[in-house]
Amino acid sequence: MKLVSCLLRVSLVSLIMLMLTARMSSAQYRPVQKGIASYYSNSFNGQLTSTGDVFTNKGMTAASNALPLGTMVKVTNLRNHKWVIVTINDRMSRYNKRTIDLTKAAAKRLGMVYHGLARVKVEVLPVYYRFFHPMPDGLMAFGESDVNSGS
Repeated sequence: MKLVSCLLRVSLVSLIMLMLTARMSSAQYRPVQKGIASYYSNSFNGQLTSTGDVFTNKGMTAASNALPLGTMVKVTNLRNHKWVIVTINDRMSRYNKRTIDLTKAAAKRLGMVYHGLARVKVEVLPVYYRFFHPMPDGLMAFGESDVNSGS
């Protein structure tokens, strides 16, 4: 019984430390940004990203110059309120003034492929998010209709 109590205490302390670390590291950049999103051209398929991953437009990743690599963000299309969760794994050209550059898969889920650009809100998710919300195949996307229908 003492062993279980000790393990629970250690787990709780570890979780609190992880939450505090995430809070401190997010103070270096704005946790919520609004701006313009674009999406990658198909010509980037197969090239290496800044993290060394092979880029595919079918993934749920993005490029940002303002956010640390590996950061998970929720991107919401402000026109139709559809949203996706992506991981920052690349950088844009330093001359690019857009907030985020998404994969085509993420852009489709946001409903922005036809227009090419969209006004979006980008929210940084806490570091511990990936431990409690694993994403099979890196896919996660929801819209207003998904939330209202209960699915």
